[in-house]
Amino acid sequence: MAITAKQERYARLVASGMDLHTAALEAGCKNHEAARKFVADMAKRENVQAFIHQVRTVDAGLTTPTDNTTATTDISYPNAPATPIEKTQARQAPTTKQSPLEFLTSVFNNAEGLYTPKERINAAIALLPYTEQKLAQTGKKEDAIDTAREKSESGRFSTLSNQLEMPIGRLTN
Repeated sequence: MAITAKQERYARLVASGMDLHTAALEAGCKNHEAARKFVADMAKRENVQAFIHQVRTVDAGLTTPTDNTTATTDISYPNAPATPIEKTQARQAPTTKQSPLEFLTSVFNNAEGLYTPKERINAAIALLPYTEQKLAQTGKKEDAIDTAREKSESGRFSTLSNQLEMPIGRLTN
């Protein structure tokens, strides 16, 4: 499939080292949302990836002809779906047996730096029921008893025992 002018400009900007999102905006995307979708689409197009690789090898050949290293085509796209190459390089599950609580804690702490902020937030949300207690609702009777106790302790409906504890002006016996 032929590469359009917009795709070619994007590929040249990416090959020159520009950020993927910025390159999409410079190539002609109207807003950030369109640029995000464009970057994800370009990640799936093999002809654009091949053109980026070709431009990088040509640029590398012009700048350092004695260097024997080849340009890499491993470009990470933030919102692109997983390709077959990425599936083979997917994260490996921990080999040690962990309880779900330990696993969620390790994901939340992100000690290895493997997890995205969204995954860490989801792990924290899933961890909440195990660490924080949810307050139970009080029943009708308990609520009525608490309300009566509050009213009897202060205000004009306070009982005699609570009134005696309050200092009163000039009472003499």
